Amino acid sequence: MEIYRIDDNSPKWMITAYNYVRTDAFCFGQNIPIEKEFSGDDPNEEIRAVLIIDEHKPIAGLRITYPEDGVAKIGRVCVIRERQKSGIGSIMMDDAEKWIASNGVYHIVISSQDRALGFYTKLGYTQNDNIDPHIYENHQPAEHERPINLGFSCVMVEKYLVKRRI
Repeated sequence: MEIYRIDDNSPKWMITAYNYVRTDAFCFGQNIPIEKEFSGDDPNEEIRAVLIIDEHKPIAGLRITYPEDGVAKIGRVCVIRERQKSGIGSIMMDDAEKWIASNGVYHIVISSQDRALGFYTKLGYTQNDNIDPHIYENHQPAEHERPINLGFSCVMVEKYLVKRRI
């Protein structure tokens, strides 16, 4: 199993592999329409993502943005359907947290599906009901976009990493 940290200089196949995992987990696994899944992607945004490949196949990924100074946002956390609940997500989150901390950022927020709250709680995240889960979103729906009931609501979870001396 290999863990890749993707940035703007990474080979294009890595982004393609991450998008494959998103399509499998969200579009096929949760019936999220593909146009809804990818419509919030900003082509001008710096790319930061973690990708896990096992036996030359993409199995998990997430993306990282920095919406404001001192805050990292982890989003689109996904594991392909046949590897969910195998511990891969925890491994990937651990690597993402280390990468974020190595950049001097210690506050992480995630706008999570309510049904994934238990996963994040096990990783030390806490739900913060005082923050609108959309506050760190860079995509605002167009006027013609109608809300789609996807069968879940979003909650905001956050974690403050411990600064470690090196």
